Amino acid sequence: MSKLWSIVIAAFGLLGAALLFVSGQRDRAREAASRAKAEAKSKSAVMEAERAIDTARAQTRETTQEVQRESDDRPDDRRPDGNLRR
Repeated sequence: MSKLWSIVIAAFGLLGAALLFVSGQRDRAREAASRAKAEAKSKSAVMEAERAIDTARAQTRETTQEVQRESDDRPDDRRPDGNLRR
């Protein structure tokens, strides 16, 4: 009878060890998934910021070109004479 109890206890011990191993694997998989998700969000935020920077640069470039065109189209009598003192 004591041999039977030792086998039962050993079986429960093996099941417990297997359960702990599987739960540890699951926890590591969850951590890896959360790390991957955080990295994806970070990359997405960087790409969005770069897109915003590119848009701002394009708008600035257009505005600068427009101002330059207006300056070039100004009649000669309204152009600056080079004297910057007031």
